[in-house]
Amino acid sequence: MSFRINLGSWGSVFAVPSKVADEKLKLSSGFQLKVLLYILGHNNEEFTNKQIGEALGMHEDDVKDALTYWVNEGILCFSQDSFAPRPQVANDANIQTKSKSEENGSVSVGKTVTEKTVAEKTDKNDEKPKAVMSRPQKPSHTRISMLAANDKTLVDLLNDVQMVLKKTLSNVETATIVYLYDTCGLSAPVIMMLVEYCIAINKPNARTIERIGVQWADEGVETVFDAEQKITAVRQSNADFAKVASVFGIHIPGTPTAKQLEYANRWVSQWKFSDEMLREAYERCIDTKGEMKFSYIDGILKRWNNENIRNKDELQKNSLSPRKPKKPANSAPRNQLQQKPSYDIESLEKQSFFDDDSFSY
Repeated sequence: MSFRINLGSWGSVFAVPSKVADEKLKLSSGFQLKVLLYILGHNNEEFTNKQIGEALGMHEDDVKDALTYWVNEGILCFSQDSFAPRPQVANDANIQTKSKSEENGSVSVGKTVTEKTVAEKTDKNDEKPKAVMSRPQKPSHTRISMLAANDKTLVDLLNDVQMVLKKTLSNVETATIVYLYDTCGLSAPVIMMLVEYCIAINKPNARTIERIGVQWADEGVETVFDAEQKITAVRQSNADFAKVASVFGIHIPGTPTAKQLEYANRWVSQWKFSDEMLREAYERCIDTKGEMKFSYIDGILKRWNNENIRNKDELQKNSLSPRKPKKPANSAPRNQLQQKPSYDIESLEKQSFFDDDSFSY
């Protein structure tokens, strides 16, 4: 009689370091765990970052970041074109190894690395000069793990961001959120409002979240109320610019400049000019300059606002109303003026043919 044991999915198993299960499950992202389990399950096979990414539905840059994370955490080491379980080396907490093959995205799993090789690579890395950062550097995976281990608010924030984005955060996205929280000093509620705002404008990417977050931090946004005011002001400026663009009959691809938003907000929200008056200022600009110049239109509308002109009827009355010419200083009697030549050059040089009071748009 013959016997056979059907282990099913247990027929092919692989080991996972207990350190991962005990310490890293809570702090590691889904991407990082997926990459680790994949390479552990395909030991002694050779593949590239791109191949791993295709197998896991990830970008190859995220695969590379995940592998680097496990090297920094002391789970893996890299040597001679392969990853392997990291040996216990004295004072190896800060050892980071890298090779040209890793930079090119070539990965193989299952080879071993000696303590001497690690030490040699460490010495070479120590000799490289460190680049001077022009701005604070985003936190490393080790730094993120340390912060998360001691700050429940940060852990909850990362989980909440994942929920609203409806996806697992990549390494870059995680570093961006931690950077805004730990380095820039934005509170967790403010960061959540920032992420939700970026979703609302269809730009929920790390670059936009970081750019707006850094701007908020520089402008002193500390509370949810401050963030609400910022968002309201930005939305109003965008709405004002959309109105101006529609009246002028223009279409500007991309995002308007800060100066254009400032002009539009002043004309529409502050000075409260109607579409009719905006169009009139635009046409006068085109007639005079032959092109649209926001600064010239701003000058026209500024004059009308100072004179409280709000419609075309008031504009026409203002243009037809007689203006008193300025009386020259030290004017002489009429009989003396008649004795002088009609083209007294000295007198003409003292007068301005473009006096603001006599010039009308």
